[in-house]
Amino acid sequence: MIKHQEAPHGVVLIVDDQAHMREVISASLRALDVKSYQAESGEQALEILANENVDVVLSDFRMPGMDGIEFLRRLREERPAIRSVLFTGHGQMETVIGALRAGASDFLAKPFENQELRSIVQRLLDLPGEMLPPSGARGTAVAPLGLLGESPVFLQSIYTARKAAAAGSSALVTGESGTGKEGVARFIHESSDRSSGPFIPVNCGAIPENLIESELFGHVRGAYTGALSDRPGKFVLAHGGTLFLDEIGEMPLPMQVRLLRALQEHAVEPVGGETPVQTDFRLIAATHRDLREDVRAGRFREDLWFRLHVIPVAMPPLRERGADVTLLARHFLKHFNSRYGTQFALSPENEWALLKHPWPGNVRELVNAVERAVVLSAPNELVFQFDDVEGIPRSEPESMDVSVRGRRRNAEREAIVEALEACRWNKTRAAERLGISRRGLLYKIKEYGIL
Repeated sequence: MIKHQEAPHGVVLIVDDQAHMREVISASLRALDVKSYQAESGEQALEILANENVDVVLSDFRMPGMDGIEFLRRLREERPAIRSVLFTGHGQMETVIGALRAGASDFLAKPFENQELRSIVQRLLDLPGEMLPPSGARGTAVAPLGLLGESPVFLQSIYTARKAAAAGSSALVTGESGTGKEGVARFIHESSDRSSGPFIPVNCGAIPENLIESELFGHVRGAYTGALSDRPGKFVLAHGGTLFLDEIGEMPLPMQVRLLRALQEHAVEPVGGETPVQTDFRLIAATHRDLREDVRAGRFREDLWFRLHVIPVAMPPLRERGADVTLLARHFLKHFNSRYGTQFALSPENEWALLKHPWPGNVRELVNAVERAVVLSAPNELVFQFDDVEGIPRSEPESMDVSVRGRRRNAEREAIVEALEACRWNKTRAAERLGISRRGLLYKIKEYGIL
């Protein structure tokens, strides 16, 4: 039975010397259904962490005794898996950079909006934790932050990623959406000599064109209406660490020119500024597009492509990874069983269904499918429902589908109808004849509209 009320979505520790601020933050987080602890100092927070399991730590910078930076360093040493957010004042560039170097996952400038706080905490709680292999597993590549697999094509990608980490050169991660491009970028960072520095991710396709320059290069006070203080850009925040530009193919051509210059000179000029700012960063870019085709079409600069394409890391689609599908599914199932208080296990029917699905949404779709199955299935009978496109339920077209996937579905429907007719529409016997559970047969009957 699913126990929503007994399983909070996460555990958060709030560290601030002001009791009023701790209460305000705690009240704001109640909307996320998280459990929270409070500490008035870094020392007290470390005592709580020694006895309680915590997912995310929210810490103020200015506190008596141990300040926020020192607390984050201690947290990274003693509990490196815990994600953290540091509260800073506006314009405290050195504090922000120090926090990221000390291991903070993100920062938030005071005063902040409750929704902004909740959004950051929700994002950190949704990140998958480390994936560990079965005890004694052989030939399994394991990396933190969501990478797990045994297939040769996946192992080759991890091998290349390790080489990229050791080289320190720019890397370009390619692959379909949902294959784990950010995960492997983080793996490269964590495996490199820059692991003690910050990892700064930027989704180039999610930033409006009129804001991307300020987001990447920063701005000075008065650069435009609303620029009330100096703000560092992502290039400066990545000093000493790694800048990850996701969906680099979506970057406008004028910004590609500035990016190329920043890569060549390791210096950026903030919007409205006159003095370049030196920054030491390692760049990893990612895209689901064919950048060589974009270069030929004039949508992407050839000189920038050569600059990025020093070490290519190709992430394979899930449909090409064979038994990695069930390996990952078991891991995600264990995670969601813990979250929802369930005790599901994969049956042979489940494994068959998982292996034959084409996974157009790749690993991200698999995560969604496992969580959906855990939430919607009746107790002790796990049933998967799949999408043609991630988030869009499948529906049978009016005309015959002649694609490979369509022919497979047509054949499956015919086999079900044949079994039902042979068993005089006795669903229990038909399910036995087909080698699936009765509930699985009922789901297929509904899916194909047989009755």
